[in-house]
Amino acid sequence: MLQDQKVYQFEDLEYRVVYSKRRTIGISVHPDSTVFVRVPYLTSMKTISRVVNEKYEWVIKHRNNYRKLDNNIIKHSYTDGETHLFKGNELVLKIERSARVYVRFMESTIEIGIDKNHSPVTMRKILYAGYKIEAGKYFPVLLNKMLSENQSQGFKPTNLIIRTMKRRWGSCSNKGVITLSTELIKLSDLYIEYVILHELCHLKHHNHGPLFYKLLSEVFPDWKSVRKELRKHVQ
Repeated sequence: MLQDQKVYQFEDLEYRVVYSKRRTIGISVHPDSTVFVRVPYLTSMKTISRVVNEKYEWVIKHRNNYRKLDNNIIKHSYTDGETHLFKGNELVLKIERSARVYVRFMESTIEIGIDKNHSPVTMRKILYAGYKIEAGKYFPVLLNKMLSENQSQGFKPTNLIIRTMKRRWGSCSNKGVITLSTELIKLSDLYIEYVILHELCHLKHHNHGPLFYKLLSEVFPDWKSVRKELRKHVQ
């Protein structure tokens, strides 16, 4: 067992800090997807957090690669009858012949209209274009709902951006811009609202210190269990 080990959180990344007599900071990702940050004794958390932030994309990439291997994830073929997630539900893909391309999200199906057979890559682009349109309509509604329910906190984001984010569910810039991943449209409201509130809390505390988690606990008491479930959804 490693000595002087503490567990910390940054965004959706959980990492273990191990103090030792080494002279430099090193980050490693293990095959079980655990992340270790090995640091010299007396290294400040401010320095550790900065390094983790700088290496975040690299760490998430390797962590998720291990998770994909562990889960034996099978790539979608984007063919008729295949199921895909939308707002927490599994919908059946229904491909129809059409002179114009369209995507319709129905109660139990996702209808895609195309003029001829296309490769999985093209079908994925068409489906994700539909996801982005739906996210563009739905996320602002949930954001306004969260702002209304938490008026006493005085959250004032300057803008909302929706885009493809391969390794993050959301982010908050120093200028107050909230960015949400299109991928969230696949999940139920509970997870989307958690990510929105998580990023809104960063408007007041742009870190993951005690004050940030105190505020998050006030606006979303069940954040720990929801975050745990969210981690099971590898983007």
